[in-house]
Amino acid sequence: MPSMRNQTNHQIIGTMRVYYKKHKKQQYEVIAVCDEDVLGKSIGSQKINEFFYKGELIDIQTAVQVLKTAQNFNIAGKHIINACIEHRIISEYAVITINSIPIAMKFLL
Repeated sequence: MPSMRNQTNHQIIGTMRVYYKKHKKQQYEVIAVCDEDVLGKSIGSQKINEFFYKGELIDIQTAVQVLKTAQNFNIAGKHIINACIEHRIISEYAVITINSIPIAMKFLL
C-alpha cells in the first residue's frame, strides 16, 4: 500500500468522507457538514450533534461543490474546513477552534 505522505494534500482530501445533511424550514435551508471523525466529539459543553450533522456520508469534493453555492451552512472538522479555505468558500479568519475542532458558519438572511 503506498504511503499517504507522498501524496499531495489535494489527493488526500479527495479521499476523505464527510457527513452531509440538509435542513429545510419554510424558505430557509442550512447545510451541515462535518468530518467523519468528529461526529459526536465534544466542543465545549456541546457535541458535534448527530441529529444536526449525521446524514449522508459523501466524499469531500462533493461537499465542497454543494457548499460553493450554499447560502447558509455550518461546517466542522479540519478536513472540510481546509477544503473550503482552499476553494475560497470561507476565509481562514472565519474559523473558530473549540477543543481542537475547527468550526465555521455562513448565514445570509
